[in-house]
Amino acid sequence: MAFAISAELATEPVAQAPSNTASFNFYGVGLEVTSSAPIVLEYLARDFEFFAWPAAGAGVELRVHAGAPPWERIPDRIAAMVTPKALSYDDGPVRYNDYHRQALAIYDFEREQGEIWALTEDFLYEITYLTALSRIGELHDLRGIHRVHALGVAVGGQGALVLLPEAGGKTTLALELLKYPEVQLLSDDTPLVQRGMLRAFPTRLGIRSDCVSGIDPRHIRIMNRRQGGPKTLVDFSHFRDRVAAEARPRALIVGLRSSGAASRIEPIARIRGLPALTANLVFGLGLPQVVEFFLRGGVFELFRKASIVGSRVAASLRLSAQTKCYRLVLGRDIEAAARAVRSVL
Repeated sequence: MAFAISAELATEPVAQAPSNTASFNFYGVGLEVTSSAPIVLEYLARDFEFFAWPAAGAGVELRVHAGAPPWERIPDRIAAMVTPKALSYDDGPVRYNDYHRQALAIYDFEREQGEIWALTEDFLYEITYLTALSRIGELHDLRGIHRVHALGVAVGGQGALVLLPEAGGKTTLALELLKYPEVQLLSDDTPLVQRGMLRAFPTRLGIRSDCVSGIDPRHIRIMNRRQGGPKTLVDFSHFRDRVAAEARPRALIVGLRSSGAASRIEPIARIRGLPALTANLVFGLGLPQVVEFFLRGGVFELFRKASIVGSRVAASLRLSAQTKCYRLVLGRDIEAAARAVRSVL
């Protein structure tokens, strides 16, 4: 499939995609997913509703199939990478990922085209979602658009990033902050940083519990993950009218979890926020990233990744210089934590 060249999000749809294809535009990076599994396309459409426009140039194409993978297509090679999740084999620019005989993904990095098979639709959806985010993330990196693992919120065009570890409570805090009518969401997990601005990257909200009181059940579904157990997902449709497209950075908040009840916030020196910013922006710890679709060998890839790291470092230093830095102690009192974050905006 071909992509129409576009530098930014399209302003209006220009064509109807085939019924077995979902098409998206992530700030100029296109994604087209073709599948005969309707549930996969439905879930991706619900996840990426904010980006549901005709795909742009320099994008990613994925064909996904529910059913037994064609294992015979894997070439006879020594594994290039072994992780707890997959065995990876390389044949030039093409990588074959064997998910321990439960799924197979073949990806051509030169053409940015891939094909995925899985024995269950749940696993097929999970791999497709993560593969898409991984490849879009790298293509964004090369354009100077960087993900930061954080909760991003905004009030009146002024934005705050709350840096918390994975499973540290970002989504729970986001839902509490959205109770304030003036608060808007950039992303509960991966807002973008570009040219000194924060940009929206809203997808589904993932909650590791069934505590979703007050949310219309039509916006809720359960994702049965291969590892980690079931996860409750809240669709973008639940908060679509509460998204800020972009915001000027105002506050960088380093979150620390506490076993106590009290939550509080206090200013700290910028230098004390740099380690957390480095971990969550430069190294991208906790980002939804499939390592087998990011790490590859070769001199060219070494320079490619070095340029990405350099760009992320520059983005971190600029972001630090633009913001006031705070420390948030996040205890069991989530309402107090939300009030504290709101107070610095």
